[in-house]
Parts: sequence; C-alpha cells; structure tokens
Amino acid sequence: MNAKQIKKVLKVLKILNESREKVGASCSKTLLMVLMCLCLFGCSKPGEPTTEEQKEPAKEPAKELVKAPPSPVLTAASVEGESFSIPDINLDMLWCKPGTFMMGSPDDEKGRNRHETQHEVTLTQGFWLGKHEVTQEQWEKVMGANRNHFKGATLPVEEISWNHAMQFCEKLTQIEKVAGRLPEGWIYALPTEAQWEYACRAGTTTAYSFGDTITPKQANYNYAIVGKTTSVGTYPANPWGFHDMHGNVLEWCSDWVGEYPSGSVTDPVGPSSSPLRVCRGGSWYDSHGRRLRSALRNGNMPSTQDPNVGFRLSLQTAKTE
Repeated sequence: MNAKQIKKVLKVLKILNESREKVGASCSKTLLMVLMCLCLFGCSKPGEPTTEEQKEPAKEPAKELVKAPPSPVLTAASVEGESFSIPDINLDMLWCKPGTFMMGSPDDEKGRNRHETQHEVTLTQGFWLGKHEVTQEQWEKVMGANRNHFKGATLPVEEISWNHAMQFCEKLTQIEKVAGRLPEGWIYALPTEAQWEYACRAGTTTAYSFGDTITPKQANYNYAIVGKTTSVGTYPANPWGFHDMHGNVLEWCSDWVGEYPSGSVTDPVGPSSSPLRVCRGGSWYDSHGRRLRSALRNGNMPSTQDPNVGFRLSLQTAKTE
C-alpha cells in the first residue's frame, strides 16, 4: 500500500467513526471493507499501471527456443573443390580439380631419361593431396612411434616402406569413417603416379614447377649443402600451393613401375605388377638438381626403408579393379 492509499483509508475511517451512531455495527464493517477495497484496487484509471507494476516491467511472451545448427561435419562431399585440414592430425589437404596435362618429358629436356615418354593424360576425377609430406608427428598420432633416421616432429616421416605407407592410409581411412567424416567410396591413399605429376607440375610445362632450372634456395637437395631432411614447408610452394614436391624426401606413389603408353590415356593407374613401386620428387640426398625434375621417375622395392624416402597423402575415390 502506498502513502496516497493509506491517506484515503484514514479518511474513510474518520467518516465511519462519525456515522457509527447512525448505522448498525455490522453495516459499518461491511461498508469499511468495500471502501478499503476501492481504495486499494479501484483507484487507478483503466489501463494505468499500479506502483508494483511500475517496479517490474511487463514480461514479454515467452519465445520458442531455436536450437543453433550443429557444427558442420567435415566430409569430402561438403568441401569438394576447397582445401581442408584433417582433424586431430592437422594435415592440410589441397584440392586438385579434374584436368588434362602432358605427362613425361620432351625429347630435348636436359637430364631426360628414356622412360619418360611424353603423353597426354586426362584425370576425370578431382582429388585432394597433402600440402606437405606426412610429418613424424602426424605419423605417430595415427600409427605410433617410428624409427626415423632424422628426428623432429615437423620433419617428414622417413624410413617408411611402401607397405607401411599403405597401412597408414588404410588406418586413417577407418578412423575418419568411424568419425563420420568420409562419404561412401572415398579413401585416403597414396596418389597415383599421374596424380602426383599433375600436382607437381601445377599447370607448368617446364622441367620444374619453378622453371627450367632449380637452385638450393627453392628445394632441399645436395647432401653437401644441408645433408638431412628439413621441416616441411621450409621451401617455397609450387603454383598450386604444394611444398617440397621437389626434394626433401622421395615420395611413394601407388603404381608399380612400368613403361608409359605412347598415346593419350585417361585415369591411368600403372601396370598390374612389377618388382618396383614408383617413388617421385627427388630428395635431400640427390647431388644434382636434375634428379628433382617433375618428370623424373624412381622405383624401389615395396619393402625399402631409406632415410630419403617418405610419402604424401591423397584423398580420392576408391579405385575398382
């Protein structure tokens, strides 16, 4: 009750006391109750808020809660055409769109080998490829400890056989499938030899993605200068953003070593068998830059474990036999 209402009640009591002799006691009580109610509840104009209502602003009607959309799940389908990073191991993957390029080397390229027959290749499916070679830290998060010759979390994993690299790809594929980040039909794998050269060239037709020559400022090679692997990404990227496609460590590909065709081909995967698996890119151990050319081919036994051999991861549609 506010001061104004109290004043009104006291006035009413005075009036009742003066008229007490004129009316009965019961009537006086009834009249008192009616007048008090009018003073307390009926003194405001219609629609005018009371003192208590003025203290507490009128509450708005409750609104229906709208749930925030869940965080997007990283899947191949949702990021096609864009770069992404594999969760948990922080491995950056760059998209390579479908395209056609000349694989191999022209007859007049300096340092050319006879197994580099130049031919047209068309890749009808886009794929992702690691921005860097797989590092020791990334390997250990998926597979556990490894016997690297050179030690360092950001150094490329090496002394990895082709068989071990495939095991890494298979295990990572299972991890990502369980996590719901891979659509049906997509797998982590080693790139095909054609995919590797396509990404290495990055639209160029020269001996290297940097031009027709290369220097130790552009890639890690010549053991007399550095003499070991270097952290991935230390040297400049090629035009598509890939680092160390030339030098640092040789990189396993999925293909068996075989002769190139003389004509154009589509989505080649190499011969069905051979004693050797393809390695590409040259390494820190190569004394001459010509061993790092985009077209140069190397081969090793699948069980080979050397301190100059590592690998780069790809994400692609599963190949069918």
